[in-house]
Amino acid sequence: MTYSVDRERLNYILGSNKDIKDYKDEILRIIPELIICVDCEQNMPAHIYNVFDHILETVNKVDSDLILKITALLHDIGKPYKKVVINNVDSFKGHEEVSEIVANLILTRLGYEEDFIDKVCKLIKYHDYQIIPTVEGVKESIDLVGDELILYLFCFQKADLLAHSEQRYKPLLPKLSQAKEIYESLYGRSS
Repeated sequence: MTYSVDRERLNYILGSNKDIKDYKDEILRIIPELIICVDCEQNMPAHIYNVFDHILETVNKVDSDLILKITALLHDIGKPYKKVVINNVDSFKGHEEVSEIVANLILTRLGYEEDFIDKVCKLIKYHDYQIIPTVEGVKESIDLVGDELILYLFCFQKADLLAHSEQRYKPLLPKLSQAKEIYESLYGRSS
């Protein structure tokens, strides 16, 4: 089977709007790099799922757009490589950079276009960046990801937060919504 067939199948699965968990085995066949995430626990207050289940929850919660779906599928793929336990609490500091590198390799292997890969990788790199709900904070976020990707980042971060524990998302969702409102008032655009 060629990689282009795998890419087309992955695109179909992600575009189907069915529960991604129904395709777990097929996704692990297409992207075996995700296997290490299956048993990677996240013993920390912010999370209620292991890494792989958190990834699947995020994919299910993100809008139906291939850039967002692929970003969700690969955003935490680097976590197992950065896992450190401190005082019985797991930490994954720096996982964004590893996830970006691994995602780039996977998407290149599957034959995605360079522009698509660049967009997904940039979103992965900054997926945990906290957008400060001020004019300056929003402008700083745009400087990081670019005007073309800022609405993707807002959408992705909302889905990612909702796949965390309530303790994590409850205080952060209102701030993200405020930042998005500031963006919309500044630039007159919404998703």
